[in-house]
Amino acid sequence: MKHRILRRHDSEGFSLLEVLIAIVVLSVGLLALAALQGSLSRASSEAKVRGRVAAMLAGRMDELRSGGYGGLTPEGAATPVTSTTGDCDPATPDATDWIDCTRAQAALGSLTTTQRVDTWYGASTFATPAPALGSQDPRVAQFKRITLTAAWTDATNGAHSMAITSDVSAMALTNNIIVPPDPIGVGGTGPIVRTRDPATAGVIPIALSTESTSATTNPVPELVGQTGNQIIGTRFTVLNYTPPFASSVVVQKRFENEVVKCKCKYGAGGNNLPEIFRTAQWPAIWTGDRYDVHVPDTAAAAPGQSLASGPKNGVDQSALCQECCRDHHDTTSTTDVKFDPERDDGSVAKYDLNNSNALVIVNNTNNGDYVDSCRLVRIDGFWRTASDLYARQFGLLETETVSGETAKTGVPTTAAVNLYTNFVKSFLAQYTGSSGLPPTDAQAAFTANTAFDVPTVVAIPTASNTDYRYMHGRALYVDHLEQKARDALTKALADTGTRGECPTGTAAEDCVMPHLPFVTANLTEIAKWTASNTAILTINSGNLLSTTPAQPSGGRTIGKANGAANNLASIRRSNSGAAVNSVQANIAGVDPNDDTQTYADQQPFTVGGGPSGATFDVRVTGGSGTPFVFFTLGTDTDRECLKPAGADHHCVTSSGTVLPQSGTVRVSNYWYENTTSQSVTATCGTRSATDTLAVPTFHNYVVSSASVNAVAGTIGLPLNDGKITESTTITFSAIPQGGLVLVGLTEQTGSPVYATISSCTTNGGGNKISNVVWNKPWTLP
Repeated sequence: MKHRILRRHDSEGFSLLEVLIAIVVLSVGLLALAALQGSLSRASSEAKVRGRVAAMLAGRMDELRSGGYGGLTPEGAATPVTSTTGDCDPATPDATDWIDCTRAQAALGSLTTTQRVDTWYGASTFATPAPALGSQDPRVAQFKRITLTAAWTDATNGAHSMAITSDVSAMALTNNIIVPPDPIGVGGTGPIVRTRDPATAGVIPIALSTESTSATTNPVPELVGQTGNQIIGTRFTVLNYTPPFASSVVVQKRFENEVVKCKCKYGAGGNNLPEIFRTAQWPAIWTGDRYDVHVPDTAAAAPGQSLASGPKNGVDQSALCQECCRDHHDTTSTTDVKFDPERDDGSVAKYDLNNSNALVIVNNTNNGDYVDSCRLVRIDGFWRTASDLYARQFGLLETETVSGETAKTGVPTTAAVNLYTNFVKSFLAQYTGSSGLPPTDAQAAFTANTAFDVPTVVAIPTASNTDYRYMHGRALYVDHLEQKARDALTKALADTGTRGECPTGTAAEDCVMPHLPFVTANLTEIAKWTASNTAILTINSGNLLSTTPAQPSGGRTIGKANGAANNLASIRRSNSGAAVNSVQANIAGVDPNDDTQTYADQQPFTVGGGPSGATFDVRVTGGSGTPFVFFTLGTDTDRECLKPAGADHHCVTSSGTVLPQSGTVRVSNYWYENTTSQSVTATCGTRSATDTLAVPTFHNYVVSSASVNAVAGTIGLPLNDGKITESTTITFSAIPQGGLVLVGLTEQTGSPVYATISSCTTNGGGNKISNVVWNKPWTLP
């Protein structure tokens, strides 16, 4: 059999056709890659351009928004702005740099931006243009829509565009939202910002004029911490608004406030904080119509800058303590604007609590710990540490009666609201702009107004754990007025023309109040409440979380046992007094005397018909402030009336005494002694000398008025007139159960009386008197 052997060619390779096909495939792939890279390069370049244009539009939008609601003009489309040749030199800035720089940085031949502003009007739905009277009727809500559009061409002459839109209300722009609106029918009103009527339970609105009202929301405790039970401060908002229409109002001004308590440490701020938080600020002060951070005439760092204070680590406290600890520092200068301009000890030191819970001065300003309390106000979206709160008055208002039982809700009666409103207006009407201090003592005026002492006694028929009685504590705060505010107030009062701010014949309060930084706050949940006799009354002072003003937890009272006792409410007069009552126990304000700078008021209670005998009270005004009061009535002869701290003299009769009946009240110890600096010439031994001495001075008073429930008593002649043993007896035809005896004192003719020198020594030059023994005729028998 034969086999055929197949042989390969001696040489093999690719044919020309195969090579040509490979070259074509490779070329196509390379060309595709080249095209892709070109496309990626163009897309990257376009993305950079679009990113730069987007940044320009966003920056321009922020600039328009920050210019204020009223500055968003003109309506409709504005004239386009085009950049083709403008430069972008920081050395020669101009008004079109915002678009010129964008065109140059994006390497565009031309860039055009158009702006359009449309105002939308409505209620549940909105439309544009305005309906009839829409731009003038404050009941019609509105907002403005801004549209910015940019257009440009690329290197291939391709057209591109981009647009952004923002809806703007005045609420988002500034704390000084809008000026009061003009009357309906007058053009040029501001934006319309509506909200629900803020005059809810516990809120007392104060009419600023016929077209504007001011009200302060009920302060709300703020909590912090892992368990959610650490109270760090309180928040409240002051609103100026038009009279309510269909349960809603138009907001004219809005001032957000927060009062915080803080544990601070010197040196804990500064470089330890992000850069944006390192710069200390001067105080935010009232300027006459809004709050602004003070700018000194000569550029200078705020006093807190050199101290670099910050919040102490490891303490649960408000985030706003960063601003409080950093800013809340004053200088000893008498010309600088201060956070606490009415501090009277001449010091700027801070204080801390020692192991005995007492305040001690902190001298270590490098890394020492201290406690503080601040008020912060939101200004243009930022929280700023403001000048301190100053309480000018605090007191209790009559609360509502339900089914014949007094004080059954925490809401003030209509009569009490009207009375308090008139009181506030009368006090504020006295401001003239001549001084930053209050014109009179509002607390003294409140205390002297017996119309507020209603009811005279809250009677709880039977001791019970369920018969709750409620109080309402009200405070009036008015800031210290710095020069800008005083100037604005003075100007307003002088503008007496027909179309002026204070036309002739206008009530003073209507001219003054729109320019005063005043707050009337419901402090029922914040005040400190105590019972004069805890065996008779149980008073709630610890739970600050009630959100029902009609049933506040603070001051809630129940009768524990038969008898008579008082519910005493008190507040500190500075920031710490508004920060909640836990601050009263743990953290003082910036003033070392803050513990003693308090206001107080009380409400008498009887449980189960009262004590074994009838009771009445005596209030003495004028004189030393520490008089003694005794009464003679029934079987009681010259029996002393006790005076709890911050309260009236409480007179308790013996068992079986029934009132009303006639009796007497005797008052003594109503003088006071101080010193007067005088130039004195005296003969000391055989030498005569002249020196300036603090001369003991005796101020003597006389009982000038006396009444009980508006019925005058008969005032007897003073016994031991002009002596420290002087007393006066007043006879009343009928002293009623629970009555309030009012005794008024005025300084007597011939007072004051100055001591004379009985003996002394002097130096050889005859210009120094020492070792003085004074002759005080008021101490003689």
